[in-house]
Amino acid sequence: MRKRLTLTAMLALLATTFCHARTLTLTEANTIITILVLVVILLLVLQGFSLHYNKVVGARNQQLHRILKALDDYRAIVGDVALPLDKQKELMKKKLSKKDSAKIVQMDESQNFFVKMDARINKDKPYTNPDFNQQALADFMEIDLNTFCQLVPRYKDPDRTLDYINSLRAEHAAKLLMEPISCSMDEIAHKCGFRDTDAFNNAFKFAFGITPSDYQSSVSNMFKKKAN
Repeated sequence: MRKRLTLTAMLALLATTFCHARTLTLTEANTIITILVLVVILLLVLQGFSLHYNKVVGARNQQLHRILKALDDYRAIVGDVALPLDKQKELMKKKLSKKDSAKIVQMDESQNFFVKMDARINKDKPYTNPDFNQQALADFMEIDLNTFCQLVPRYKDPDRTLDYINSLRAEHAAKLLMEPISCSMDEIAHKCGFRDTDAFNNAFKFAFGITPSDYQSSVSNMFKKKAN
């Protein structure tokens, strides 16, 4: 804000000097002053929009941080082995310490398999291979493709399976973007298993509603504010 006020004062001084040097008429001087006022108003509007945008993005990123942490906590509870349903309930109840917490959802065989699969895939991160697809996922879980489609019917369609895999890649990218490392978007996309930056941008925005670049900028600003 201080920079904008300084800029406004400089513009006013330049306009006054210009009008005096050119010996402009009163109408011409008023026109220049009106234009200057409009420029100042535009700068103030842009400043307000920028503050609002940063606030919205910051709130969204804080929510994203909480979601990612909750997912990590949940996967840590589930582990690499499919536990009996009563054991899963018991562990979840211990983890959820607040009153009126989310209800434990009953899991059938397919849900239990998906939890196991999700935990394993996030532990080993096979999706960092760009060729990781539906067949590769079934092979990773050591079952044939038909059995995989029966256990996870929502992913019978290879495209929907790819959407799930890309969401995991986007989640992994979000964690990398939180780290104070100097990597280009191309490098991060490659580390997460995307073939190109466009695919990375599309998957990330679909998953989190914001582009990776905007997310990285807001996270960087957040860390700077905490440091100050």
